[in-house]
Amino acid sequence: MRNPDGSWEKFDDYVLDFALDRIRADHKVALVTLTTIEGSSPRPLGAQMAVSQSGEWVGYLSGGCIERAVVAEALAALDEGRPRRVRYGRGSKYLDIQLPCGSAIELFFDVDLSERTLAAVDSRLASRQPASMRIGGASASSDGPAVRRYRPRRRLIVAGIGPGAVQLAKLAHCSGFATVLQSPDESTRAAVSGYGIETVAIEPGTSFPGFAADAWTAIVFMFHDHEWEKELIPAALRTDAFYIGAMGSRRTHRQRLEMLEAQGMDEAARARIRGPAGVYAGVKSAPDVAISILAEIVQVEHALGAPLIEAGDT
Repeated sequence: MRNPDGSWEKFDDYVLDFALDRIRADHKVALVTLTTIEGSSPRPLGAQMAVSQSGEWVGYLSGGCIERAVVAEALAALDEGRPRRVRYGRGSKYLDIQLPCGSAIELFFDVDLSERTLAAVDSRLASRQPASMRIGGASASSDGPAVRRYRPRRRLIVAGIGPGAVQLAKLAHCSGFATVLQSPDESTRAAVSGYGIETVAIEPGTSFPGFAADAWTAIVFMFHDHEWEKELIPAALRTDAFYIGAMGSRRTHRQRLEMLEAQGMDEAARARIRGPAGVYAGVKSAPDVAISILAEIVQVEHALGAPLIEAGDT
């Protein structure tokens, strides 16, 4: 992900946009994929790094213990012009690089990246569509080919007013979410200016057009005046959002559900709303509320997760 100042977010889960940018600047790039885990690992199968011939890189494959070694290996593979498969940890030729608890991982270094293939995947992700790409010579279980599945960047739409909405939007953005803050309050929207967060003005007294929310989107309502929710929550329930939450007390949430029932929302739809949103009951400060809600979103997302890499062809 490119930051507002033009730099790249180094520890990002999405690396293909960086790789494509460097290739278009006539740089050679190695795409490094985690294909085998023996024991424990802080990163999942399919995690990736992209390393430019300049030594610049984006992504991470461990808790910080092998990234420099990976960059050096990637540069060597680029110089040789051939892909390679390298083992780190138990059974590796690199005796000076040890992983926690005696674990081992294997990485595939692909130096034959196609700009056309990367652009096709990047275009689908930019349009919020899933994509896949063949990882040649690598598999979670063998040396054969594998398919790396890509999901659109997770997105969070925060609808609300005040410090809670601001802190949640900032925290989500820093955590790698594509973040949108929708608010009728100009000062709330202004509080996130300069952070790379998209803002949308909700106009009072006008018909709300709805949320652009797909299966990789969470929606959270952060209003103290819950009158705003009468139109907004039904609009959220008409989407495929994987998470819909609303702050407030338990009493407020009961009233919210009664309001939706009176509007004709069935029980299944009402059950989709998590309220009070968050994993920690009773927190009061805006940062703590934001942490609590984002933790719940990640918890729900993790439960719905699917493998990033699998054997086979695209």
